[in-house]
Amino acid sequence: MKNWHLFFMQFQLDFKLWLCFMVFFLVFRIAFILTFRSRIEKTSSVSTLMATLLNGARYDSVVATLWILIPFCFSILSGFVNSAAWATEARMITGIVFMIISSILCFVTISYFHEFDDQFNHFLFGLIYDDLKATILTIIKAYHVILHTIGITAAAILGWYLTKVFISSPIISQAMTEQFFSSLPSQIGATLIIISMLIIGARGMLSFGPPLRERHAAITKDKFLNKTVMNPYKALSYAIGHQLTLSGSGGIKIFLPDKGIAKAAQFVFSNEEQYDDLDRYMRTHAKGPKGTPPRHIFYIVAESYSSWPLKDKYASLHLADGLKGLAQEGFMIDPFISGSQGTMGTLNTIVTNLPDAGITTNYRPTARSPYPTSIARIFKDMDYRTRFFYGGFLSWQRVGDFCKDQGFEEIYGGGHMGDWASSNELGVDDEHLFDFAKKTINDDQPSFNLILTTSFHPPFTVDVKAKGFTLNAIPPELSELCIDDIDFAIWGHLWYADKCIADFARQITARLPDALIVITADHEARRTISKAPDIFEKTSIPCVFYGPDVLKGIHPPSKTAGSHLDLTPTLVELTAPKGFTYHTLGKDLLEPRSCPIGVGKRLVIGSAFFLDINANPQIHLVPGTIPPAIPMDITQLKRLHDSLHGIAWWRVMHGPKIDLTHENSDQATSTSITY
Repeated sequence: MKNWHLFFMQFQLDFKLWLCFMVFFLVFRIAFILTFRSRIEKTSSVSTLMATLLNGARYDSVVATLWILIPFCFSILSGFVNSAAWATEARMITGIVFMIISSILCFVTISYFHEFDDQFNHFLFGLIYDDLKATILTIIKAYHVILHTIGITAAAILGWYLTKVFISSPIISQAMTEQFFSSLPSQIGATLIIISMLIIGARGMLSFGPPLRERHAAITKDKFLNKTVMNPYKALSYAIGHQLTLSGSGGIKIFLPDKGIAKAAQFVFSNEEQYDDLDRYMRTHAKGPKGTPPRHIFYIVAESYSSWPLKDKYASLHLADGLKGLAQEGFMIDPFISGSQGTMGTLNTIVTNLPDAGITTNYRPTARSPYPTSIARIFKDMDYRTRFFYGGFLSWQRVGDFCKDQGFEEIYGGGHMGDWASSNELGVDDEHLFDFAKKTINDDQPSFNLILTTSFHPPFTVDVKAKGFTLNAIPPELSELCIDDIDFAIWGHLWYADKCIADFARQITARLPDALIVITADHEARRTISKAPDIFEKTSIPCVFYGPDVLKGIHPPSKTAGSHLDLTPTLVELTAPKGFTYHTLGKDLLEPRSCPIGVGKRLVIGSAFFLDINANPQIHLVPGTIPPAIPMDITQLKRLHDSLHGIAWWRVMHGPKIDLTHENSDQATSTSITY
């Protein structure tokens, strides 16, 4: 290198720029933690917080190092030609671009966390398929875009100003550099140290083992703090990488590393025989109705409805009195979890009766015709008229075409319901949705009706006070439990959605006494009213059965647990004649089981426990229950989850046929399971 000293002077400025980037991420992480400080677990200490910050710095180092490689290349060039001005220019541009992009990402991820309780994850990819106009309008109305824009601009300007001042001079002057590094050996030694620093920075670790990965983030027992370890860049890159892997030909390995589809099916169905057709495993026969078969079934999927408002603990809020009344007159399956954490993912599970494997089932070629497990196909086979009602737009994620492809005969969206005097960019309000459904349904033919609501969702435009909502303060007995900054208008929308559902259920059963109403949710509410919600409050959703005539003498087992995957077989077993053939991956919720288990996305539940499937799977007890004997160990429960999702992945991506060339039936049957 012709002018090593000039290179070293420029490298010092690059190093100072790296430090600025590291400080930026540190400030963001502290601000992030402070913003959501109510979510920090009580058992966490200062040492837990310090461990979080130090571990986060490892991920920050990777990103900061990649950013400074741009000006560093010009710094190397300055050692060969007189190009210090180019290095300075590259450093300035890199710093400005970093501050702008990073400020945007940091503000966006805070808003994203408010909604999804995580930094960037698979929900992000819903934007690709969503109604873009409706999404943008919702964001503008619900997420304070103008204030955030001002904040982003201020953060970028302040960050760059402080950075520019800090990198204006090197750490060691040129005279001292020439004095300390006058010999060739000293220059070689310093160069090796610089290279080592870059390697360590890019790897995020000092050891020579595997580089930093996503799994290294969860080093504490505090789930919230673990979610703050990665910066937005790393969270976004892992989300993109995971989705690309899942949607590719090798996505099956995420669930079944050995690609053992038949082994997974044998494990799930406790089947000693091995077939080359997945549908053969899923084929079953109805045992016959438990009472009077319902002539009309209404499967209501309520937007963002958690089950915690139904608990006595929150009775004084009166947010869910309608559904509580229906549950008291009918019954509720509890605990119960959703098939996925997003509306379309869950709707895919409900419509197809296949777990949501994260592969946008509604867009896959195999979904252009009904799967054998399709709930509409099954009820059409029983001569039921099948209808789908959605308060929003049928173009959203091609939901209208998807439901038609899966066998629904009549499909209605917000455009059919007409009353736009009370609506927003997501569609009509729930009362107009249910009014339209009541007018559409007649008693000429047995019917199965799937209804998806929209009102408990941003931008929350219903005038809930005009509808009768009066809550404007937290009752004294809940004051210590609830968060301080409660937006009562938002929770008024839950009250409104609950009221609309209860009114519809009572009115339709008065008109059609042989109707069965099943009410559940697409996913849990992403907003909580408790300062420290437990896993039950975060994840459990309602599953209420109501039908005064058709449910006479029918009661759930003493021990229950389930998910959306189990509702199709439950409804079939309430309706179908004995011997009726259908396909399912779920279980009848009303059939007594020694080991009731429900499987959702990243979650498995039993009658008294939750298993959170993550980097470190962890068992949680259902609040208020006696510690149970867990029916399977964590490894088996996780295998059940992965097997079900692996089966769904294969069925959607490749169809029913299995290549048995590499399957080992002896290994599979020896570890089969009954649940």
